[in-house]
Amino acid sequence: MFDVVFSATSVTWTSPSPAWTPKDQNDIRTFVMPVLNGSTQVALRWKYTLSAGSVLLITFSLRLNDGSFDDIGTTSTGVFNTKDYRARFNISRSELATLIINKVTEREDTVYQCKVTTDSGPSSYRIQVIVTGEHL
Repeated sequence: MFDVVFSATSVTWTSPSPAWTPKDQNDIRTFVMPVLNGSTQVALRWKYTLSAGSVLLITFSLRLNDGSFDDIGTTSTGVFNTKDYRARFNISRSELATLIINKVTEREDTVYQCKVTTDSGPSSYRIQVIVTGEHL
């Protein structure tokens, strides 16, 4: 049997603020973001810097009702053709790590995760979208 040893993370999250560097892959923070119901093209932006290594994959996911996370897509492949994700979301090709909600409804009131996988291991940061106001 082999013990898995994780090296220190090479990712420092710089946005949403404040900037922080996770201690390990289980050190995940959540930023709360109120969004008006009916808004369109709402960008959830994550920014980070690397202290070492290179990025292998950036994956976006959302929290389901049972608490688990379901992958929406990656920056390399775009939004997956599962459920209705292609109609609900887009992934920016021009920005570092940006998931776009096409139109906000009560359904988008959940936690979204950006996971950056480097050759040193994964690091995640979450944004909790709280849908506010009346439907436009």
